[in-house]
Amino acid sequence: MISASMAYNMLTGNMKQSLDRVASQATVKRDAEYYKDNINKVKDVDDFLGNYRLYSYAMTSYGLDDMTYAKAFMKKVLESDLTDPNSFANKLTDTRYKEFAAAFNFNSPAADAQSDAQEDDLIGLYTQSFADENKTAASETSYYSKAIDNVQNVSDLVGNSRARTYVLKAYGIDPTYVSKDFLTQVLTSDVGDPNSFVNVNGNDKYKALAAQFSFNADGTVNGAAQTAAQKSTVMEQYNLTVPSTVTQAAADYNKAYYLSKIGTITNVSDLVGDSRLASYVRTAFSMGDLSNAALKLVLTDANYANTLGYGDAHSAFNFNSDGTIDSAAASYTAQTSEQMGAMAGMASAASSYYQSKIVTVTNVDDLIADPKLTRYIKNAYGLPQTLSDADLKSVLTDSTYAAALGYDNVHAAFNFLADGTVSGAGAQSTAEARSTSSAARANLDYFQNKIGSISNVDQLIADPKLTSLIKAAYQMPADISDAALKSILTDPSFASTEGFSNVNAAFSFASDGSATAASGPQSSEQLLSTTQNYNARYDDVQKDEIDKAVANYKDRMSDDNIKKVDDFLRSNAAADLNKKNDDLPDPYQMALRAYGLTEQDVPRSTMRKLLKSDPYDPNGYVASFKDDRITNLVRAFNFGSDGKITSELQALPAAVMAKYATEYKSRATMGMADGSLRDKAAKDATTAVKDFAKGMAEVKSLDDFLKNDKLTSFVLKANGLDPKKYDKTTLKKIFTSDPSDSKSYLNTKADAKFKEIVADFNFDSKGELTRAKIGAIQNTGAEDRTKQNYLQQTLETQQGESNDGVRLALYFSRKAPDITSLYSILGDKALFQVITTTFSLPSGISSMDVNKQVDLLKKFVNLDDLQDSKKVDKLLKRFTAMYDLKNNSSSSPAMTILTGGKSS
Repeated sequence: MISASMAYNMLTGNMKQSLDRVASQATVKRDAEYYKDNINKVKDVDDFLGNYRLYSYAMTSYGLDDMTYAKAFMKKVLESDLTDPNSFANKLTDTRYKEFAAAFNFNSPAADAQSDAQEDDLIGLYTQSFADENKTAASETSYYSKAIDNVQNVSDLVGNSRARTYVLKAYGIDPTYVSKDFLTQVLTSDVGDPNSFVNVNGNDKYKALAAQFSFNADGTVNGAAQTAAQKSTVMEQYNLTVPSTVTQAAADYNKAYYLSKIGTITNVSDLVGDSRLASYVRTAFSMGDLSNAALKLVLTDANYANTLGYGDAHSAFNFNSDGTIDSAAASYTAQTSEQMGAMAGMASAASSYYQSKIVTVTNVDDLIADPKLTRYIKNAYGLPQTLSDADLKSVLTDSTYAAALGYDNVHAAFNFLADGTVSGAGAQSTAEARSTSSAARANLDYFQNKIGSISNVDQLIADPKLTSLIKAAYQMPADISDAALKSILTDPSFASTEGFSNVNAAFSFASDGSATAASGPQSSEQLLSTTQNYNARYDDVQKDEIDKAVANYKDRMSDDNIKKVDDFLRSNAAADLNKKNDDLPDPYQMALRAYGLTEQDVPRSTMRKLLKSDPYDPNGYVASFKDDRITNLVRAFNFGSDGKITSELQALPAAVMAKYATEYKSRATMGMADGSLRDKAAKDATTAVKDFAKGMAEVKSLDDFLKNDKLTSFVLKANGLDPKKYDKTTLKKIFTSDPSDSKSYLNTKADAKFKEIVADFNFDSKGELTRAKIGAIQNTGAEDRTKQNYLQQTLETQQGESNDGVRLALYFSRKAPDITSLYSILGDKALFQVITTTFSLPSGISSMDVNKQVDLLKKFVNLDDLQDSKKVDKLLKRFTAMYDLKNNSSSSPAMTILTGGKSS
């Protein structure tokens, strides 16, 4: 009989060849083919247990063939939730059962149209879309404002797709269906000529659009394509109609409109009859959809207002019971409502300019060089407009200097370094820029509150907060004297000479500096209160609608409601008997908006086909659209090709994650004695497992995984690999290798353990998520592992028939990398026999106290060495030699060396 030592060396010298020989055996080959052809045809766990050929093959593969008879026991194992530490398999001390359960999908995550994480992501995107509209509208308005000033011919506008789209959308016209030629003829039409092109061929939208341009018939301009008023009208129209919510810009326009009109109101009917004014008041005082008749009564009848809880709205106006104005409520008209509105518009324009420019500033000198920015900052933070550029620069870059002047808050509002450059956040973060703008708006509110009490120009000049805002809004020199400003405000000729006729026109001071006393529907205090209320509440209605839509979405998407694609595509009206949600957006509509799509982009019929398609198939229907928005939308849901719900595709299956967690915890405390250090290591490992689960939930591609060092380190450590030996480049080579190519990096350069790791992840060779590895009962990686395990088990069994020492050696070699505790060796007779034989330990060791046995084993076994294949091989060569010696294998060359050629 060949010795154990020689047989072991021959087998392990080329293990692949040894296993291939086993695989080529007729019986083994037939069993393997049958398993491959039928395992994923199994319907459920009972069907699997009832097919003895499949069941016994799998049991043998995982070394559980002696438990094949215990079907009831194994059913409980297979149905265990490995993510639950209290599940049946997890409570068993023998880890083979957990490995067996992890190899199958009998307890895969429940089918769900959307997981909680997917639902949260979609709702987050949906909510964010409204905020994005605000940013987009502001960005497009800023672009248009600059672009239109450079237009010298109608072709400049029509040929600029971004500006062309802006003006068309502003008037509710779909840019898709408007030719450049048609638009050119509209814009060059004479709106006053009933026979002009626009009046003959255009509808009311085109007529309103044409009225806001000043092109000659040949397309040229006399100075500018738009007057200031026309330009403002187009931008106002865009901001009021294009975004689906009331944005900050729209709120500012509404405020300006209110300020410009409220002073002209002489009767409550005038206010209620202006839908825009009435809407402003309703919003300011949270009146919802209160009818016009009820609004009129609220404003004129204190008792009625108090009954409805709108006493504050009644108090904000000076209407008599008959709807006329109480003439006793007096204020001064240093500015008319129109002038106040115009000035608010100037302030809003300055704010828009600041918001668009501050994000481009990369050095403090860029800011200081722009007087529009410096005026705005000085006004916002109450700095003297006469503060020098040098001083302002020092305030922004030197915290000590800023503190000395009492301007710590100004320095803190910016991110300039001492050398004038900016940190990674830019000159200001978005929040800081908003805060600066809020401060500027607060100054405007202060101005509007005070101006109604100003009876003489000297009172205005004496208040630096008022003069600072005027200088900032109208871009006046910071060092202009109070005397000059007073003359500008009271003398039109002087103002014209100085180039500030617009400033004079913004006020109503007489030549002696006095302001006319007047009565109106609101005093300055009432006006300020109303505008402040509006600023605070203009988006409350939209927020409430968003909250209702989100609540309805969650209810519609609950587990019991969505079982197939058609359930998701049903409208709210058709999906249930609840009439309250009929006016809310359907889940389908919310999903489109969340990913920046419209019903025109993806009709319901197309959506049905998309949701039944695999969004991870690079050659599938979803991929054919070549639109990331559509791909991400479909990946937010879990429907199969039959339209029924399925489970979410994860980069790493839940069962495998649970297996990794167990292995990670075991390795984290490997070889550590009981005590505080071990307790801390165990606690840290538990935290790492939780972080790993959270991190993996965010992984949507191989790149996502590789860029997170904590995730890659966790996986490597869980599998007994040293993270320090593998950088991102190497790991990417491994994961993107072709497992079926014997010459690939994975099969030639990487540690053998990586074959299992790569198979565990649902990544394709390009690093993208794929469903191709997922089987109904067993994933491809687990299926390959089962086959490989079966070959290994068969090899060991066959070798054991002629020499049990070889079987023991092969078994130990296979199990060694997963041994993380000496107790595991004590609990496994085969492993224990290898160690006792190798080191000639006495047979009586088994009767010793368990802890004493462990103390003894520590002298001979280093757990870290068992992770090193070379050291394990060295140990097993000694074992087989000692086994031959013990069993008198006369043909053992190793024994000859050990005995010096003597025989007993």
